[in-house]
Amino acid sequence: MSVSFEIPEDLSMETLLNEGELQVSDIRKGSTITGRIVKFQDDAAIVDMGSKSEGRISLREFDEKPAIGDSVEAIIRNIDNQTGLVQLSKRELEQRRGWEIVKEYFEKEKPVAGEVKRAMKAGYLVHIEGLPMLLPHSLIGLLSERHKKGKKLDIIGSTFSFKIVSIDARRRTGILSRKDFQNEQNQQHWKTLIENTRIGDIVTGKVVTYTKAGAFIDVMGVEGFLHKSNISWERKNDNFREKLPIDSEIQVRVLEIDTENNRLSLGLKQLTSDPWGSVMEKFNVGDKVKGVVSFVANYGAFIDLGEGLEGLLHISEMSWTRKINHAQEMLKVGQELETQIIGINPEDKRISLGLRQMQQNPWDQIRSELRVGQVIKSKIKDVTSFGAFVVITPEIDGLVRKEDLNWDEPAPDPKKLYKSGDEVEFRIIEIDLENRKIGCSIRHLLPNPYKELKEKYPRGMIVDGIVTGVVDFGIFVRFEEKYEGLVHLSAMGREESSNHKKIYKKGDSVRVVIKNIDPENRKISLSVKDVENAMQRIEMQQYLEKENNASAPTQSPFASLRSK
Repeated sequence: MSVSFEIPEDLSMETLLNEGELQVSDIRKGSTITGRIVKFQDDAAIVDMGSKSEGRISLREFDEKPAIGDSVEAIIRNIDNQTGLVQLSKRELEQRRGWEIVKEYFEKEKPVAGEVKRAMKAGYLVHIEGLPMLLPHSLIGLLSERHKKGKKLDIIGSTFSFKIVSIDARRRTGILSRKDFQNEQNQQHWKTLIENTRIGDIVTGKVVTYTKAGAFIDVMGVEGFLHKSNISWERKNDNFREKLPIDSEIQVRVLEIDTENNRLSLGLKQLTSDPWGSVMEKFNVGDKVKGVVSFVANYGAFIDLGEGLEGLLHISEMSWTRKINHAQEMLKVGQELETQIIGINPEDKRISLGLRQMQQNPWDQIRSELRVGQVIKSKIKDVTSFGAFVVITPEIDGLVRKEDLNWDEPAPDPKKLYKSGDEVEFRIIEIDLENRKIGCSIRHLLPNPYKELKEKYPRGMIVDGIVTGVVDFGIFVRFEEKYEGLVHLSAMGREESSNHKKIYKKGDSVRVVIKNIDPENRKISLSVKDVENAMQRIEMQQYLEKENNASAPTQSPFASLRSK
């Protein structure tokens, strides 16, 4: 039978709702999702919801900071159409579900478990299934023997059983009574339990009801609480309702008997040893193990290895050659899989798994069969804006960067020269086994026009060109039709180097001297300050040639006679 209780006239429910934590967010309509936490960003947890979608939950909605890989269930509150980020609320979903539980407990007059959050004028603020409710001073009842003796108690943070005496559906709150709960408790049952049970004993009980935090188990007429963290050794036990049907009988271990507060704490996992304590005896690094995919995220997949043990298969350990953006590209939940253990950390309760280790590494073959300088004829697999991927082996591709497609400057657009399926000949110019990259070049098989240019324009030759660019470290000058060189600041006079951006403008004509032409790297070094010296050398050379020609002896008409 429910007990009515009137809120004092000088303390309205509106006041209670506006005081401290007694604020209930509006429950919005939305879909419910289940995902895994993949990272933290600012003051929020980013949740992988599958299908390459991510959601954001404020860390303030968690009682304690979660860990990467933790499963979380939440309701969708909002979707940003521009970024695609989904705003989630874990607390809102809990409150919506919690309210349904509260209504059921109230209608069926069942006891509920709640945590005392803080003291208020009218009593205490207590959270029941995530909902704030009021425990008035007049309904506190007897909390302990110390309370009976009139001593003040610090009960903030403690969990007790209560009875719901009234609810307010509009504000999603209600009034609790510890006193009514205690009156209904059969003290004879407690007496029997205390006389026949000790901490650590294994007892048989019946599952009575659930809360989001665990299940109530009837033991000898006393309702004990089995927290979900004490149900199994698995990291998460959110599905404990499936394991503990209502009215089913189970054996549990007694963890705590609090006679002062009529509180009985029970444990189920304590009937077995912690599997992580003996994980090194069961598994070794290098072992091949079979398991079932329990969760798939963008960063990898969790594999259930049985007996409460779970391993993580990261996407980087799924394939030797394939670039994987999301584990869903390779795996799905419920799939049976054989992997290899590549790491075990009992302290952090982590097992690292590898899938690619189940196959031979094709890069080992590359190490022995491929060499720098080797010429290969193969097909283009893909063309991008930065180059073309060519087939080295069925599993491994090489990259011809656009700078290595030909000798043109600037580098051409690869998509205008080639398409997928084209057959080309190329040379291996780099093999990076550590980063698994192979650099290729087509231009290294073509005649180098810069070699002819170097012969045509020897060092010290003066040429006329056009300024094509002015940068912090110098100017670029184009001569002929398509060749461009750099006049570095060090190749300018003192005045020019300090004011080159004012002296030179794009499109200006300028006379420069060839300092060096590097055919392999396609670099042309030019100089402005050496122009005057070069001209003087040319004039001097012309003068000497003229003098030599003038001083040369004239051939005598009798020379032929003398020789005879």
